[in-house]
Amino acid sequence: MNVEIFKKFADTFPPYYKIRNPGFLLMTKYYIRKPTFKYLWYLFFKDPLRIILNFSIHVVPIILKELVRINKRKEEFYSDISKDKIVDYFSKGQGFITISYCQKPMGCPDGRFSSKCSAKHNFCNSCYISNLKKRAEKLNLDFYIVLGDYDSVWNILKNQFLKRKKGVFILTVCNMVLNVIKYLSPLFGFNCVIIPFNKGECKTLAAYELSEFGYKNIQTDISEKNKYLLVEILDKAIQKRNKNITQKGDEHEAFEIKK
Repeated sequence: MNVEIFKKFADTFPPYYKIRNPGFLLMTKYYIRKPTFKYLWYLFFKDPLRIILNFSIHVVPIILKELVRINKRKEEFYSDISKDKIVDYFSKGQGFITISYCQKPMGCPDGRFSSKCSAKHNFCNSCYISNLKKRAEKLNLDFYIVLGDYDSVWNILKNQFLKRKKGVFILTVCNMVLNVIKYLSPLFGFNCVIIPFNKGECKTLAAYELSEFGYKNIQTDISEKNKYLLVEILDKAIQKRNKNITQKGDEHEAFEIKK
């Protein structure tokens, strides 16, 4: 983005866009102003009974449980499902993984502000995201590189919700978005594991808005502990898948886990 255009664009932001680490209420106010809100209404009218049922069964308990912490600014990790359940779903190919584009390396051969991740270049051998994708492919899991809100809604909610896929998803995201997503995903029937960045994340809505246009010159990252956790979950899912295939007498389809 041209520097002059960037400055002019930034000057149009509402004052609350510059508040650091906005909480749940400000994030909700932000999303109501975004096209995302319109897309969510579209999905609601596609199947209102299903969403109302999901809200009653899944979202209300979360709200009641965390009402006293609704404005908490930061979570180190969030999950509404056990690790064993995640492994079970993934071993059956039921679920998907969502990675933010800003987590891609600066020198990504497929382009940083791009939803493409071919995982086929020599550069990719040392890339953590590439290694996750290869494991996801072995499990027949959908793997998304998200560029922004529009991309998130249509590449994830539409594809997963309208196809009525069941399972769980893993998402990496900045801390200020975490507390909104954890209420949104169960509304559409998804269990989730949300892992926030611990490096390079957006601190304000202004920075987050600019990142939607690819203006993000810092690589984000998750903690080494959470990196290990994701690989461990996927590897256990592959092992379980292989075991299930072997028990069915079809050993040729079993995959080797590459360390």
